[in-house]
Amino acid sequence: MNTDQISLLEYAGADRHIPLNPAPRPPSEDANPAPDDTRQPGRAASHYPRKEGDTLTVLVLESNYRLTGAVLFCLCRQKGVVVHLLSRNSASPYRFSRYVRKHHCFSPEKSDAEFLAYTREVAENTQAEVFLPIDVAGMRFTIAHRQQLAAFLRVLPLPESAAYEIATDKSKLGAFMQARGIPAPDTILDVRRNLAAQLEGFRFPVLLKPVDGIGGGGIELFQDAETLRRAVAALPAASNYVIQNCIEGYDIDCNVLYHKGKLVAYSIQKGILPAVSTYAPTEAIEFVRNEAVLDVVHRVMSALNWSGVAHLDLRYDTQARQMKVIEINTRFWLTVVGSAVRATMNFPVLACRAALGQQIPPASFTLGRYIPFANFLRYKLLGRGPNKIPFSWQDTTIRGWLGDPLPKLHHLLHSFSTNT
Repeated sequence: MNTDQISLLEYAGADRHIPLNPAPRPPSEDANPAPDDTRQPGRAASHYPRKEGDTLTVLVLESNYRLTGAVLFCLCRQKGVVVHLLSRNSASPYRFSRYVRKHHCFSPEKSDAEFLAYTREVAENTQAEVFLPIDVAGMRFTIAHRQQLAAFLRVLPLPESAAYEIATDKSKLGAFMQARGIPAPDTILDVRRNLAAQLEGFRFPVLLKPVDGIGGGGIELFQDAETLRRAVAALPAASNYVIQNCIEGYDIDCNVLYHKGKLVAYSIQKGILPAVSTYAPTEAIEFVRNEAVLDVVHRVMSALNWSGVAHLDLRYDTQARQMKVIEINTRFWLTVVGSAVRATMNFPVLACRAALGQQIPPASFTLGRYIPFANFLRYKLLGRGPNKIPFSWQDTTIRGWLGDPLPKLHHLLHSFSTNT
C-alpha cells in the first residue's frame, strides 16, 4: 500500500450538513471519481462547481421497507437534497413519506427495457441528477444498464459485473480470497463433492451457510462430521451452500465507499448488545477504530477493484490472532443510519457526491454508540443487570420515527391486517 493509499485510510467524508459544493482541492490519485457528463442534449446538465444552497434531485430506486427507510432518512439529513422515489410497488408505504417529493410507480410486470424508458421519462420530468439504487437487485439493474442510464443521469460508482457477482456470492468470494491469501474462514465451496474427504482435518464446530442468506438466516451450527453430512444430504437439490469453520472471537464490521479500488470513505462498527437470535445482526453498535480491519478490508476491495458502497462482515480469530473477512454485503445496509447519526458518515449522500464526481474532503468518522429506536425502548424497559449500557436519546433514530410517521403507520396497519 503506498503513502497516498495509507493517508486515505484515516478519513471518512460527510458531516450532517456539508455543502454540496466542497472547496476545490487537488485530486489525490483519482481516489475520487471525476465527472463524466455523457448525457444527451435536451437533458439539463449539471454545472461544476455547484453553488452552495443549490438543490440536488436524487432518483432513488425503492427496495424493501426497512432498507428504503434507512436510505431516505440519511438523504433527508442533507440540506438541499430532493428525493423522488422510483418504484415497482403500487402499495409502497413511502407514497406517504414526507422525505419523498413524489412516488413514481411502474408495473412490475413490464420488462427492464420498458422500466428503463420510464426511468428516463421520470428523470427528465423531475430534472433528477443522480440515480441511486440501494439493494442487490437495484445494483445489478444499474450495472447491467449503466451505459443507458449515464445518457441522462449520474450513477453512483459501481464495480464491473464480474467483480460484483464475486463479492455478492459467498462461494465465489470464498474462492477469490483463498486464491489470493486474504484472511477468511476455512471454507468448503462445493458441499456435494466428496464431502467426507473434504472434512478430513477440517476444524469443528462448523457453520452450514446458504450462499444467498441475509441477516444470518438459514445458518446452522454442527459439532461433528456425521450430523453435518446428513444435513447436507437433505438439502434441496437446487440450493447452494458453503461450509465454514466457526471462528472463536468477536464480530466487527466495516462500511466503505470505494472508487476503482481506492478507499474514499469508511467507518468501523462493533456490536455491543446480543442479537435476538444466534446469527442475527446485533441490537446496538459502537463506532471504533481498528487498523487491522482496514488492512484486510483494503486487501479484498482493492483486489476486486471495487467501486461503490459495501458493508463487510469480519470476525477476529482469537486463535490465529487475525482479522478475517466473512462476507460482503454489496448494497446499502440497515445500520447506514447509525453511520449518519452517530459517526457523522452519511454514505447515501457520499454516494451521490461520488456520482456527481465531486471531491470528498478528508474527515475522520466520529466515535459513538447507535441503537435503533425500537431496540432502545425495549432495552430501556426490559434490560437488566449491573452492566446496563447508558444509551441516550441522541444514540437513537427518534428523529426518523417522529419525523416521518405515516409510512410507519401504514406499514404497521398493513402488517396487522395481513396477520389477522
